[in-house]
Amino acid sequence: MTLTELYGEIDRRWPKHLAETRKILRVPSVSMTGEGIRDAANVFEGLLKKLGAKTGQFKGTSTSHPLVHGHLDVGADKTVVLYGMYDVMPPGNLDEWEHPPFGATIVKKKPFGEILVNRGVYNSKGSLIGSLLAIQTMLDKNQMPLNVRFLIEGEEELGGLSLPNFVHKNKKTLSKAVAGLWFDYSENSLGVPVICLGSKGCVYFDLIAEGRDRGGAMEELHSSGAVLIENPVWRLVQAISSFMGENQKPAIDGIWDDVAKPSVEDKGLVDTLTKIVDVETLKKEWEVERFKEEGSSKKVLMKYLFEPSINIAGFSAGYEEEGAKTVLPPRAMVKMDIRTVPNMTIEGTRKKVMDHLRRRGFGDIRMRNYVDYPWSKVGLGEDIVQACIEGMKCHGKDPEVWPLMAGSAPMYLFDQVLGMPHCGAGLGYGGKAHAPNEFAVVSKMREFEKSVMSVMWKFADMPRRR
Repeated sequence: MTLTELYGEIDRRWPKHLAETRKILRVPSVSMTGEGIRDAANVFEGLLKKLGAKTGQFKGTSTSHPLVHGHLDVGADKTVVLYGMYDVMPPGNLDEWEHPPFGATIVKKKPFGEILVNRGVYNSKGSLIGSLLAIQTMLDKNQMPLNVRFLIEGEEELGGLSLPNFVHKNKKTLSKAVAGLWFDYSENSLGVPVICLGSKGCVYFDLIAEGRDRGGAMEELHSSGAVLIENPVWRLVQAISSFMGENQKPAIDGIWDDVAKPSVEDKGLVDTLTKIVDVETLKKEWEVERFKEEGSSKKVLMKYLFEPSINIAGFSAGYEEEGAKTVLPPRAMVKMDIRTVPNMTIEGTRKKVMDHLRRRGFGDIRMRNYVDYPWSKVGLGEDIVQACIEGMKCHGKDPEVWPLMAGSAPMYLFDQVLGMPHCGAGLGYGGKAHAPNEFAVVSKMREFEKSVMSVMWKFADMPRRR
């Protein structure tokens, strides 16, 4: 059977696949609240069992959401570890949704034609479902070219412990696979697939200032006392303002010391990207009018990919509702994330933040940490990378290859823990990830399933390296 014939099988099955996808998307799986997580984990374990995989669920701690894992052995020469995530972000303000966030509603929208609106359809539950349906199709036709170890986590948006704990616990077994693989709707607004050779890391933390730590208020006071009593909100604002220089460039002491220079290969990839990536198109995709620093496409891309960033994700203190209430808050908290690049470390970055604060007299401000992601990186010449590129070319698409993605994902577990190359790809387009009215283009969801087959076949055909 040929790939073209398998593509035709996807076309024949598409009405059933779309119905199945919608059914599963309607099961909430919000990791931040826990809504629907248990049901969703059972649904995905059921899908793996239907494939014929030996399955299980694993929780990193008593409060963790379950990782769904499975082993599909079809007697192939190669085994890959296939990563996916079934958890999604909270819907947010329901009044901003034009359709129910878990209704899997199909509507027409220019210029896309039919789109499917649902939380998680684009990031990344929809592509996970499509991947499993593509594998099921190949199995039904006795055309599955790879053995697969599935790692499907339910707390990616939280940076939870189930996935890393499971990987470390099963490192010996998982390391026998030859590559890590994942699939996403990866086309940009121009219909070009984007393949990234790694990701930035993410160090997420809260900084907390409390009045009582400096002899101030232990509870909310009338704001008339502000003339005599220190406000912890001002103290926190003064502290974090020292983190940034001109044009909001990171200025934490020593933050640039461990930043690696781009390799010759990385520079070459950027040179290629500058010929095809229009900075103005990036602005349109983000719906912004200007960047903090303007310049050539090369300058913007080099900054975007190879520089760390410091971001304020949220700030809370005192009275935050409508109307006026004159109070002196006893506490202030800021949520921050630092995107790290090679060769920055998690612990080193946290230490630089706290040392910076202590040097400036802010030793009373404390840090609350979360589970963080180190950066990851693979080379262009790896077989799995070339399989992803060739898989996209099967569909007449010449992909953009980026040396890194500016976002973060747990791909470090492949190269830094399991010692294997990894890559991800896939046709498909969507938008509004983490925002109201998240969507995916229906016609491209079908093409995505075909692209899963293409990548797997291309990788299976490559001579196995010793």
